Amino acid sequence: MRRIERRWNRQKSDEAWARLSCAFGMMGSMENDPLATYLDALARDDCYRVQRVLKQSPHETTEVVYFVGANDAQLGPFVRKRINCDAEMGKGYYHLLEAQRAGRRFLHLPRIYDVHRRDDELIVVMEFVAGRTLRDEVFACDPSLKLALRWFPLLCDGVAEMHSLAPSPLIHRDLKPDNVLVGEGQLTVLDFGIARPYRDGADSDTTHFGTRSYAPPEQFGYGQTDVRSDGYALGMILYFLLTEREPSPAVVRAGFPDPEIPPLVRGVLARACAFDPASRFQSVQELKAAFMAAAQAEMPHRAQAGQGQAAGVPLAPPSSAAFPPSGASGSEAPLAAFASPVVGTACSAASTSPNAADASSPVGISSQAPASPSTAYRASIVVGMVWNVLVLLTWGLFMLASTVAVVNPNQNDQQLPLWFLLMEYIGFFWPCFSGIAYALLDKRWLRRHIPFMKGQTFKRGLILGVILVAIGCAFMLLCVICIATGAVAYPSASS
Repeated sequence: MRRIERRWNRQKSDEAWARLSCAFGMMGSMENDPLATYLDALARDDCYRVQRVLKQSPHETTEVVYFVGANDAQLGPFVRKRINCDAEMGKGYYHLLEAQRAGRRFLHLPRIYDVHRRDDELIVVMEFVAGRTLRDEVFACDPSLKLALRWFPLLCDGVAEMHSLAPSPLIHRDLKPDNVLVGEGQLTVLDFGIARPYRDGADSDTTHFGTRSYAPPEQFGYGQTDVRSDGYALGMILYFLLTEREPSPAVVRAGFPDPEIPPLVRGVLARACAFDPASRFQSVQELKAAFMAAAQAEMPHRAQAGQGQAAGVPLAPPSSAAFPPSGASGSEAPLAAFASPVVGTACSAASTSPNAADASSPVGISSQAPASPSTAYRASIVVGMVWNVLVLLTWGLFMLASTVAVVNPNQNDQQLPLWFLLMEYIGFFWPCFSGIAYALLDKRWLRRHIPFMKGQTFKRGLILGVILVAIGCAFMLLCVICIATGAVAYPSASS
């Protein structure tokens, strides 16, 4: 149902954008008249209202924007990228736009609505996709084979969509958890800034970009990148899904020795991330099939004969082959608000409008885009760290008080033997309050920096806390038995 709903939303958005482009001539003169194209770009770029900046770097700026019409009606939200032309980036967006104009529709790639140059910048307007990054997803759900089974096959499908483009595959070259968006059972591959079509016969890439932790060796001068290069990056992402650790060449050379990686999946990783591209999986579909086979062998209780799904984990997700282009049916929202010519003064005034009415948006999306998942998670981590400080301070006070009671006992306790004081104060208070504190700690940040905490979920932390409290209660029970049997004459009881 969610996949059908997303297709429906895309269809409505596509139809609205098509009418808008016809009204303003956005597409008509793009290839035929460079001057008309440039003037058209100036007119419509001034009508975008920037809601917030998602990412900013020396080479590009990514924003959430709304297209505001002459009467303050707006269309959006969209994502707009402004890429510095000197960086020689953004060719992948042209490749995707051409494919989508030719009728291709993608399940795991965003819709590209507009690509044009303005002065020294390449402007890209694309679909706004809600969700959180794959890095945030792993952070929130903890790394596991189950999590990898949920998202890695869909990620392979998304990359396969890029590799299926004609006349040549589109190589992403910057696949990493931060460039994958997930949510509501959907996955979308993002950020095609350094993506490039494969060039048959080329010896190497002309430019060498990418994230070192995930990029293959050939991306930095050892040869030309191809579909196997993205397969290497997918292997590194799979490693992150299983361990939540940043991959490195040293980990690859060691054969992925992490204990969290099942043995059969380790073999898949070793082949996907081989130094020689000829030794890797020759296609993303081959990598996906090998992972699914290894995962099913590692989790036999999840594999059901002839079934592709068990326990809510998609072992064989549906293919992400492009579905046919949408027809003319659907919502016929009026676009009279956008039909009038765009003039500079009207657009300037409209672009400064803080919030236009949502009812006039043809897409029917709220003017307030959802808050950034990364920002929300970072805020929750700060709150969790403050909570941890309070818990640890309280725990420290109880530990200090129980230690002082043994080292410097009061008048009544001075009559008790030292072994009884240790059992009463240290044996009882230390495990009890340590268990309570451990159960109450927010372990998300701790799991990332302390190896012992790596696999500690809330449930496991609660179980360990209960065990420690039980140990403390056992010491207190011993104290009661000692007093009841007369082994220790407790002053307060005798008095």
